[in-house]
Amino acid sequence: MEERNLDEEGIIKELENKLNNAEEDAKRNGKLIGRVTRYRTVRLEEEELIGVDISFEDYMRSNVSRGQYLAIRTILRPVIIVGQVVSISRSDVLAEMGIREVTSRKDPASIITDTFLGIYPISEFDEEKNIVRPAVTPIDPQSPVFIPNPSLLEKILRIPEEGITIGKIFSGGEEIEAKVRLDEEALVHHTLVLGTTGSGKTTLLKSILYSKDLDKQTIVFDRQGDFVNFLISKREKFTVLMPVTSKMGNSAKDFLDTFASTYGCKVLEYESGALICNDTEVDVIPYSINFFDNIKNFHKLTPYFTPKASMYWESLVDKTLELLKITLHEIFNVYINDNILDEILRDKVTPASLAEEGNRISISPTLLDELNLRPKSQNISKSFVSFSQGNLTISLNKAFQEAMKALDIAPSTKEAIIRTLKAYDSYGIFTVKGTVDFDPEKAFKLNDKIIVDLSFVMNYSASIEAVATIAYKILEELFNWKTELYSKRSLENKLTLIIMDEAHEYFPQGNSEAVAKDIIEELINKIMRLGRVRRIGVILATHMPDDLNPLVLQLTNTKIVMRNDINVIKKIGMENYEDFLLHATPGLAIINSLNFAGIPIKTLIP
Repeated sequence: MEERNLDEEGIIKELENKLNNAEEDAKRNGKLIGRVTRYRTVRLEEEELIGVDISFEDYMRSNVSRGQYLAIRTILRPVIIVGQVVSISRSDVLAEMGIREVTSRKDPASIITDTFLGIYPISEFDEEKNIVRPAVTPIDPQSPVFIPNPSLLEKILRIPEEGITIGKIFSGGEEIEAKVRLDEEALVHHTLVLGTTGSGKTTLLKSILYSKDLDKQTIVFDRQGDFVNFLISKREKFTVLMPVTSKMGNSAKDFLDTFASTYGCKVLEYESGALICNDTEVDVIPYSINFFDNIKNFHKLTPYFTPKASMYWESLVDKTLELLKITLHEIFNVYINDNILDEILRDKVTPASLAEEGNRISISPTLLDELNLRPKSQNISKSFVSFSQGNLTISLNKAFQEAMKALDIAPSTKEAIIRTLKAYDSYGIFTVKGTVDFDPEKAFKLNDKIIVDLSFVMNYSASIEAVATIAYKILEELFNWKTELYSKRSLENKLTLIIMDEAHEYFPQGNSEAVAKDIIEELINKIMRLGRVRRIGVILATHMPDDLNPLVLQLTNTKIVMRNDINVIKKIGMENYEDFLLHATPGLAIINSLNFAGIPIKTLIP
């Protein structure tokens, strides 16, 4: 009997030491506020809350709130468990004694009672094994409960130590110093930001653009000039890729003057595109899509070709150019290869060249001499090519019409093709004089921030089709460049972020006759699924996920959800955060990512 008492005393002594160690560990890692309850069984199972008792004095000092992150240091094992406060119970002394008082007199002393918390366990850190894992360790009654230090909270919630800081953890109704970061691994698995107007989406995107936490290069598609103005205000040197339309002028000077007038800048040098805007250096590149360079894959640049038109397009272009080569051969008696045809047509062909009967292309005698093209006769007239007085005139429309006839294209499909070509010609975004091609390598060597300023195209064409087509072409060029760097295993292949607000405008559902789903999904697959190994990270923002292609929802592994309506919240599977998201103030969000989920954050203001 005496031996058993000695053993019991030894166990008690050991437990006392363990309890003291747990308490000291809790104090080192945060602020001690209470203990796991002694008055009920503590269970660790699905949907079971951990009960915590807090003395009135600690309750007054701690200001504990619902939704707050707290930590528990278990006694028997050196494990720290982090959870969130789900419920808070307070009672008067009379309630605890089961006494009902009829009068409503004041008695401050009677509210000096303990507080009971219900904590939902999330994750734990095993100090001996130095690993973070789901909450699996049994929790001992009397285990110390504490407010964790920011570094400990970040570690147990699996937030990366390095990466772009997008906000601070929102714990118990206020932001704390613990940061939320997205590292490269998360970024190349892509991000979707969802929120209603005014919820803070654009501010978050600006914060990511401005961040210097990671070595990265960023290209932003800016529909309203918001990001241009933002970087000017930050005095941050950057490059603007300026898509223009033929309605704006026909020289680099016209376009640079328009940009300078819009943003209050001064042109320093027209040839290089150097401007100064509010003491900020800005390099502006006037840009348009060369139609002839892209004539064979035009149907892949726009999702607005009908499926039948897309099916015929490449064969139709091949046939048109074949007919033109044959006719030019008859006139000059030399083989016309692709290089010669490119020299003749590259800077002269627009959609109108194919669509409009009266649209003719004139080739000067000088160019013909440079190409060593000499006609058999000084006056020759063929069905769609003529040579007279040293000038060559080409009617590409007639060759195009003949090609459609040869391929036996149905009248309805012909009409759809001509209608689309005329619409795109009216936008004026192809082969504009005074513009250059987009070379991602050269552009990023100027600056690691590129803003594609789509506001001018929006203003002059008022067409989302034009904007989407430009975006698709730029994304294609960017993807091809990154593929080349990847294939060479180039050390210069750094992380490239693509930021697109109003993502549903670029990647619509594609479920109507006017929108080709295959083209949209092919592009999404390229830049998102295949872009990961090429170090491409895509960040999309929208307030209309129902209008967004479903593939985007599948391929974005990080979701940042801001204030939203109930239908969106349910679609994203965040019903548990309904109360938080329905009434969230600007900048508040719930984030799910590769390593962590369900973390409330307050995004940074750049």
